[in-house]
Amino acid sequence: MISDNLILERGVSAGDAWIAVAPENVHMALGALKEEGYRLLVFLTCVDHLADSSGQFPARFEVVYELRNMETRELIRVRAFIDGDPPRIDSVHDLFPPANWDERETFDMFGVVFAGHPDLTRILMPDDWVGHPLRRDFPVGGEVVEFSEEHETWQTAPEKA
Repeated sequence: MISDNLILERGVSAGDAWIAVAPENVHMALGALKEEGYRLLVFLTCVDHLADSSGQFPARFEVVYELRNMETRELIRVRAFIDGDPPRIDSVHDLFPPANWDERETFDMFGVVFAGHPDLTRILMPDDWVGHPLRRDFPVGGEVVEFSEEHETWQTAPEKA
């Protein structure tokens, strides 16, 4: 059973149970949940809270793990908040092998480094791509269309997102 000292906060959102854990305890917490029967990693992703001014989130990035207990059909969402440049958290690919791909995608799109990952390389963007497209501070824009009348005044995101 997952120890209460690993859980920082717990709640239910839209009917889904969630717990928040410290980033340094995420591997231990997911290991304990796996022993409890949560053996399927449904998904792993990230949320960038840069534009949130409510102060409700303790760090800029929220790494989210959704686990399912296949016997009871219960779902639980595990949340860990991280900062840093680049933001870092332990890999869980050894507990849930499919996390290998989700961690690579999260690295590629958000720049989150998963310590201990066997091959943390880009998976969606070209190897020479600069930046992480799903970050809130990534410039919004596109390819200039030469035949467009407005190609000289392409709009990008404001400097402060």
